[in-house]
Amino acid sequence: MAGAITNARILTPDEVIDPGTVLLDDAGLIGGVGRELQPPPAANMVDARGLTLVPGYIDLHVHGGGGYSLATRDPDEIRTYARWVISHGVTSFLPTVFGATVDEGLEFVRTAAQATGPVDGGARVLGVNLEGPFVNDRRRGALPKDWLRGEETALLKLLIEEARETLRIMTLAPEITDYRRLIETLTTAGVVASVGHTNVDYQIAQFAFAAGASHVTHLFNAMRPFHHREPGVVGAAFDDGDATVEVIADGVHLNPTVVTMLIKLFGPERIALVSDAVPPAGSPFGMFRLGEEEAEVFGDRVLLQDGTIAGSAETMDHCVRNIVWWQAADLQNAVRMASTVPAGVLGLSKRKGRIAQGYDADLVALDGDLDVVMTWVAGRAVYVRR
Repeated sequence: MAGAITNARILTPDEVIDPGTVLLDDAGLIGGVGRELQPPPAANMVDARGLTLVPGYIDLHVHGGGGYSLATRDPDEIRTYARWVISHGVTSFLPTVFGATVDEGLEFVRTAAQATGPVDGGARVLGVNLEGPFVNDRRRGALPKDWLRGEETALLKLLIEEARETLRIMTLAPEITDYRRLIETLTTAGVVASVGHTNVDYQIAQFAFAAGASHVTHLFNAMRPFHHREPGVVGAAFDDGDATVEVIADGVHLNPTVVTMLIKLFGPERIALVSDAVPPAGSPFGMFRLGEEEAEVFGDRVLLQDGTIAGSAETMDHCVRNIVWWQAADLQNAVRMASTVPAGVLGLSKRKGRIAQGYDADLVALDGDLDVVMTWVAGRAVYVRR
């Protein structure tokens, strides 16, 4: 049945309509957006007075949350996570996987591929994000050592094949690979080549972007530090002009001042907020395994036993709220970074990331504290705060 959300403050995010109405059609699309729209007679009505309606968040880089792991041999675990994460405003996401070994990584890729698609009552699984294995041991962070490989074109082709056309993003370190061949193989397959877990210098990073890399995995983290005479990936991505960069706005991976600087440097139209959340995210405590190592959540931090940061304990709604509370950007631009830019990274900018007629009706209603009150996926209300 068609529906309508009325009396909302709507961030499209290109304009603010206050108050406004969003019409939802039977196909799961937005049928109209405006100030004086008349819902059809039999429409299922939701009065969103006092709430702000924003496009659903798209998390490009996430490992789990709510106790659920996305690196799993059980596709139903991914689907269960999809039903949990809607309470945090996420309407679609990429399970981000790696393995303790290449064989295990291949299993996780197959599982994520199997789970790709709509989830009844949950967020949509958009495909697979593969973090490695062609990355630099010096900058592996929490990635298991036995997962890493040098340039192996045959292995890359196998990973793409096992993903069954669902691989969307892959992280690689240009300096340890025949990066031109790897990037060409990825882009030919429709996969976004992302620079990360790398010790690459500024010049080679420039070459990688010129060769077709178009994204950066969690900027500043697990890469050569920025230096005023050797700006590395940060400088090369800025110079490229079109490359998008991931930012983890949890207050742990990056100081809030650095986040503010990045938004001013790159502009919100080139930044994709990501959670990088791990299975215990959403809880102040919890433990899980990364390969042969054990990681633990300590409040807002997730650490290996040697103190290495091992992902984030934060969720996407909190990342958006942090951006606003830190005064790094207003809500309109925070939503742009959490929804519109990620949609563009995946080539979905004509379907997702905006509240506009003909777009997927993936929507989130926020209260004055920017907490999630309701979530819609494909026009269906899948979460209502109790």
